[in-house]
Amino acid sequence: MSQPLDRNCEHQPLVQLDREAGELHASTPFALPQNGENLSAYERNCFYLNERGNSFINGSFTSGADIDSDSRSVVSADFDADGRPDLLVGSVGGGPLRIFRNKLKQGKRLKIKLSGRSCSFSGLGSRIKVVTADGTIVRDIFPANGFMGQGPIPTDVGIGNAKKVLGIEVRWPSGKTQDFKEIPDSNGGRFWTITENEPVLDASESRDQP
Repeated sequence: MSQPLDRNCEHQPLVQLDREAGELHASTPFALPQNGENLSAYERNCFYLNERGNSFINGSFTSGADIDSDSRSVVSADFDADGRPDLLVGSVGGGPLRIFRNKLKQGKRLKIKLSGRSCSFSGLGSRIKVVTADGTIVRDIFPANGFMGQGPIPTDVGIGNAKKVLGIEVRWPSGKTQDFKEIPDSNGGRFWTITENEPVLDASESRDQP
């Protein structure tokens, strides 16, 4: 529209519409609700895989996530506790919640939870750096909030094929920094808890299933 705020501005279709195929046209978008029409569910969902921070791979079709539902919210979390992030997708119109299980080959990873003392209990606003021989991975701690959805705060950090973790650095909201070197058993599937001002890591067995 050339006049987006002018409700009297109308545009006629440029081509003949195929009504049988579900094509529609409104001379002004303000008339869509009055005509009993909407644009919901006319776009399929898209799903992209991060390729080592260099590009993205379109996995919409192969993942099965490109459903033709009017999806509005998505949460990424390890719902089946196998160490791989899954997707929970919610759609409008009373449709079901859908879980898309991650069946991709699993690499090595760390599970890290922060416990704040001078800041929030969950360490919101902190930054974690995980150092391996392949490089440094950075995670900012905050609940991933989408439309009508919120992800978990504990962080999964994928380290690929790295043989070990050389160090973990945490910068708390106060500006204080804690460094941990030569992380023991970093490939053993443990859940690491880092408490503000505590000099050691607290390790517990991961909840992941074999």
